[in-house]
Amino acid sequence: MSSQLFARTSSSVEVFQGYPSFEQITPSNKKSQNDGEGESEVEGKVIQSLLSPCGRFMAKSYENKVILLIGENWENTLIELPLKNVYDLKFSPSGNFLSTWERPLVDDAEHLNCKIWHLNEHPVSTEPKYSYKVSTQSSWTLQFSQLDDYAIKSFGKELRIVKLTGENAFNFDKPFATLTPEQPFTTYQISPAEHPTICTFTKEKSGKPAQLTIWPITTGKITKQIVTKQFFKADSCHLKWNSLGNAILCLTTTDFDHSNKSYYGENNLYLLSFQGVNGSLGGESVRVPLGKEGPIHDFQWSPTSRQFGVIYGFMPATITFFNLKGNAIHSLNEQRKNTLEFAPNGKYILVGGFGNLQGSVDILDRHDKFRCISKFSAANTSVCKWSPGGEFILTATTSPRLRVDNGLKVWHYSGTLVFVKEYKELLKVDWRTDCPFRIIKDGYLTNGNKLKDEELRQDPKLKKHQLEIHPVVTQFNLKNPNKSSSNSGAKKPAGAYKPPHARRANVVPGTNKPRSPQPTSTPIPQTTASQTSPEEKKIRSLLKKLRAIDALKVKQAEGAKLENTQVTKIESEPKILKELELLGWKGEKIDS
Repeated sequence: MSSQLFARTSSSVEVFQGYPSFEQITPSNKKSQNDGEGESEVEGKVIQSLLSPCGRFMAKSYENKVILLIGENWENTLIELPLKNVYDLKFSPSGNFLSTWERPLVDDAEHLNCKIWHLNEHPVSTEPKYSYKVSTQSSWTLQFSQLDDYAIKSFGKELRIVKLTGENAFNFDKPFATLTPEQPFTTYQISPAEHPTICTFTKEKSGKPAQLTIWPITTGKITKQIVTKQFFKADSCHLKWNSLGNAILCLTTTDFDHSNKSYYGENNLYLLSFQGVNGSLGGESVRVPLGKEGPIHDFQWSPTSRQFGVIYGFMPATITFFNLKGNAIHSLNEQRKNTLEFAPNGKYILVGGFGNLQGSVDILDRHDKFRCISKFSAANTSVCKWSPGGEFILTATTSPRLRVDNGLKVWHYSGTLVFVKEYKELLKVDWRTDCPFRIIKDGYLTNGNKLKDEELRQDPKLKKHQLEIHPVVTQFNLKNPNKSSSNSGAKKPAGAYKPPHARRANVVPGTNKPRSPQPTSTPIPQTTASQTSPEEKKIRSLLKKLRAIDALKVKQAEGAKLENTQVTKIESEPKILKELELLGWKGEKIDS
């Protein structure tokens, strides 16, 4: 059984089993720890819902309460929190803490509308572990480390870090460490490493350059800098750590593009990395070399943390993959794409064109020189996510991004549509990740009893001809013939609008007669040096040496006398073949 998925509408939350049944689950919400046995009736509009990153909890907020569900099929209510008008929820990375944001009370200036609840105790207390006030819904949450052992809160120009193990948990008056950069920062983010670090960004101001800095978390006042980078043309930024927490990408944006080529300002991408715990082996900082003008549409880290991909430039955009030093290793042909998603297993890469683009999707095989293995069309997609096992893709059209054609689809990576569900109004969709903790008999989760890998529910490893297609897909295709799934990629819709000048181009001047059709030829894409990866260049060079060795062997067989250097070249053939094998060459025919 593959991972579950859930969908939230304005009135309810629906949960589905994964491939192949996609059976809808109706949680009974039994055994609330506060209410004892019996049903826990839930009525009213679902304001917000969220799954924890660890897959253990589902939180749902209503007008007068927040409930937490647990269990294989969310059949048990862990706790009901007596909170009103909770409009935002946030889990810590390991799922040990839940943060809630209530709409501020106009008549109560002292109302602490942000609360943090500890979920890893039994029974869970209805009293929050920490409360504070944030008026706006943006950037209201505390930042937690990946293992939930540190929490960070901003106090004006100072960051305070507390340890969550011990008596001073959430006591920001007695912090474990403090960070006060010389220039006030505007953005910060903690890394997902076992020994976390903090990256801060300071915007360009009054002629002073913007600055990126990575700091270690050490006791007391933090003064050491692991690595830093200064640059201009940066009013705001978006930070993205790799999964190992030893490198971070920073997408900087200016409020205005002084060249007047882009409405959205000017983008640049910077890479900061380090080696060793807390940068003990040194750090590096580079500007990622993007060889084309225009906006940066998307950038993502590979799950291996050793590579990242960037989609950039005016349409058609360029798609390039880089290594950890910021050097380009492979580029694709220019295409109309703006979304990049690595599968969790690192093998497959999804490249799609969503938003105002047609919705075409390509699936690349990273282990086969980025070869495109399938194509399909997912028009009007607003959400796109790989399944936790990396075999299926969830695409959805949600409101308020689009008010029509709301629904979700599940695709196999081979491009086959296996499940579809339509809604009048769909607000949110997500996968449930595999839970690495045992669930005991009464429905509560134990702490730390890890399951073996083979015991976890993973996506099945299937080939295209082995797939089971859910009956709803056939019904959907019959009802929507123009929206039928296809492996031929995005197609131009029939009856698409043509501007007047495009219509006139197909008419003979001075008449209303259409031009006679002219034969067309499809240009053969040429591989340029910028589109060839370093691995391919090396393979070509080695194959050229093999061809030279073959020619020398022919001369030697004909009785020609060879020089010592030529004999040495022939003797190097096994070494060259071994090197080709390491580069992934599979003995293809050598072209002359």
